[in-house]
Amino acid sequence: STSTYTKKLDFDGAANGQYPQGSLMEAANGKLYGMTYQGGTNNFGVLFEYDPSTSTYTKKLDFDGAANGSNPSGSLMEAANGKLYGMTLQGGTTNQGVLFEYDPSTSTYTKKLDFDGAAKGSYPSGSLMEAANGKLYGMTVQGGTSGLGVLFEYDPTTSTYSKKLDFDVAANGQYPRGSLMEAANGKLYGMTSDGGTNSAGVLFEYDPSTSTYTKKLDYNGTN
Repeated sequence: STSTYTKKLDFDGAANGQYPQGSLMEAANGKLYGMTYQGGTNNFGVLFEYDPSTSTYTKKLDFDGAANGSNPSGSLMEAANGKLYGMTLQGGTTNQGVLFEYDPSTSTYTKKLDFDGAAKGSYPSGSLMEAANGKLYGMTVQGGTSGLGVLFEYDPTTSTYSKKLDFDVAANGQYPRGSLMEAANGKLYGMTSDGGTNSAGVLFEYDPSTSTYTKKLDYNGTN
């Protein structure tokens, strides 16, 4: 309304994190939440809260590696249950990333899943999203049967993980690095950074109601 810019915070390393790579999100409590890729006590990144009404920053969590993950590169999202969900690129029991839950009302962190390679995928770099069915969907850059990434479903009500798709190069792409989104038709859409007919990536559709994957486009360098 006034075209006025105000710097609200300098990230500085150990105290409040450094190199944020994801986005901020506003929770139902009116506060903003985000993560940094590095910094914090262990230099593995932090989860923080920022109150825009008071311009107050609060570090809520130091990522520490094996116990709670490290190096988050995506964003947090708020599910219908009022809790925040996110992933880390590395860390966890196998150092291939974790999926976690954070309750802003109690400041409680809970690791829900260790990514492990072939069975669950590895190195998630995008963000989770909640579909109309109340389940969360995401992707990993690597892992799965072919080692080329997976598309998965996570049910926060039952804490159940289900691998829905193994990416496999030409047929359905490989190395998805972004996030999924839900369109008005109720289907999910995403992309891979490589693979497909031309080894230039694909655009795909996934129907959660039927667990059906459809490749919609092979990128070819000109389209």
